[in-house]
Amino acid sequence: MFGTIVVGVDGSGHADHAVQTVARIAADTKDRVVVFHGVVVIPAKGTTYVTESRDDAQQLVDRYVAQLTSAGVSATGEVHRELAVGIGGALVDVAISHQAALIVVGTRGRSNVASMLLGSVAHEVVHKSPLPVLVVPEKTG
Repeated sequence: MFGTIVVGVDGSGHADHAVQTVARIAADTKDRVVVFHGVVVIPAKGTTYVTESRDDAQQLVDRYVAQLTSAGVSATGEVHRELAVGIGGALVDVAISHQAALIVVGTRGRSNVASMLLGSVAHEVVHKSPLPVLVVPEKTG
């Protein structure tokens, strides 16, 4: 149906729920899934700091890829290092580069105003993407 779906993950509960949703969609449609994780890079005087190690980021992506694969979904993963203000844009770029037809992201269910103030990746993706975006709310109850 979609061909390729790109799902953005960060290891949170809402990302877990987004991956579960993608697994259900892709298992039925036989779409390929690309799991994307952006490592935030923070510029500082003469150097940069990263929010997590390459190994930790890769293990996170590998965990989601294994989860999808065990559900019968063809999945690969990518880790990108991005400036904090660019994770959403990087997710869109990855989706376009894979000729994806859908981007899936999770959200904590913040209001639109709170998302703008807090710089939500989901909010950024929705507003920057020329592709359809499925925003999966955090599972409640």
